Amino acid sequence: MIKSFLSFFLLLVLSVSAISARATELTDLGEGLSYLRVQSFGDSAKGLDAAVRERDFLVVDLRHAATTAESAGLLRAALAARTSKQPAFILVGPATPAAIGEVLNSATDHCLTLGVKESAPAPQVIIDQPAATDRLAYEALDSGQPLASLISGKITKERYDETALMKEFNGGNTNPSPPAGPDPTAKPNPEKSPTTEPVAPGVSKVEPLIDRVLQRAVHLHRAMLAIKAQSS
Repeated sequence: MIKSFLSFFLLLVLSVSAISARATELTDLGEGLSYLRVQSFGDSAKGLDAAVRERDFLVVDLRHAATTAESAGLLRAALAARTSKQPAFILVGPATPAAIGEVLNSATDHCLTLGVKESAPAPQVIIDQPAATDRLAYEALDSGQPLASLISGKITKERYDETALMKEFNGGNTNPSPPAGPDPTAKPNPEKSPTTEPVAPGVSKVEPLIDRVLQRAVHLHRAMLAIKAQSS
């Protein structure tokens, strides 16, 4: 019995460690775009510095980053030394440390911040998603939900395809507003008539959880590539 319990406990620890490592390692989002989630500047310092300096297309997730006394200086130096002409996509949120926000506000030539309305610092691109849903989407990756499923939701209006998003952004509109996705935290309204097909009795139809902030960074990257291809 004790041996079985110890084996189960060891398996659980290894599983959690694997999920954590997967969430914080440099991840390929396709088409040359990399994603780095920083949960602790102390643990991610070396990887963050190299990625920000060298990666041409990069998403850095600082929505829930734990800082150290040297964190702000590290990020400032990395952004200042960035070799790519493309801005790094920086994801921010209500829990982003204030010291990091100050660095991002002073480095707009090297980064583009994205986040929900309640984020600090105020993001350059605001995504229309409740802060509670943003937190759930962030935590879903640590819980084992595949990254691909968190960014696979589609923007439904044609005029907000990837190319249109980038054209609006280049034209000075940093906050084009495609329709927000469903809010998984919202309670159903029994008085509202159903607009979807009925489901079988006893089966609840749950809308997929989408990380709209990360998804928008991916869309903007694809739009950059589309416009570059059109102009070449």
